[in-house]
Amino acid sequence: MLFIPFIFGACLGSFIVSCSQRLVVQHSLITPYRSHCDNCSLILPWWQLIPIISFVFLQGRCSFCNHKITAYMPMIEFISGTAFVILINYNFLHDLIISLFIISLLFLSSTDYFANVIYSFALLGILPIAFLSIPQNYFHNFIAACIIATSLLLFSALTKMLGNGDIEYLFFICIIWGWQQTLLIIQISSIIMLLFFLYTHKKKLPFIPALALCTLLSVFWQGC
Repeated sequence: MLFIPFIFGACLGSFIVSCSQRLVVQHSLITPYRSHCDNCSLILPWWQLIPIISFVFLQGRCSFCNHKITAYMPMIEFISGTAFVILINYNFLHDLIISLFIISLLFLSSTDYFANVIYSFALLGILPIAFLSIPQNYFHNFIAACIIATSLLLFSALTKMLGNGDIEYLFFICIIWGWQQTLLIIQISSIIMLLFFLYTHKKKLPFIPALALCTLLSVFWQGC
């Protein structure tokens, strides 16, 4: 039974990433209706679209033009598949909220990864997870979220290291889970980004993917 939610999650992750990639470069989500190579634009056959397996089989390169394929796609497919295996419990309302939560995280991470763009409306998909989480004092969480957001805005103004989308994301996370878990997510995400910086030496890295990963790990820990 675990095989089915993993395949579903991996396929959903692949679909969300593809849609996000088209959206940020203002390409149609309908035409071409099938996936294509970003470099040579040739339509990919079905056997090159199998989540994770196709990337491994093709050794991370397009079979037509030998262009390198980003490892982001199979990594997201694996994380999404694993998330569904761990969180789905075959209760319709519970699984609907979990699916919306995962889709929102995937979408936010992907648009930030590909174009450093955050669509604020996608943050609304995170909020329903509050119904499955440990009960919180949401008034206190809102006050804490305002304080954290204001502090991060000041930090961003001085350092230019955070975008408004990152702060909006953390604002919502703080409302749902409170300031302690939010600060923990920030700390672990910052360590992840530091490691990526040391590896890539890029001055500008997308922060939402790390925040989303740590948020997902936090949900795993809670056992929603």
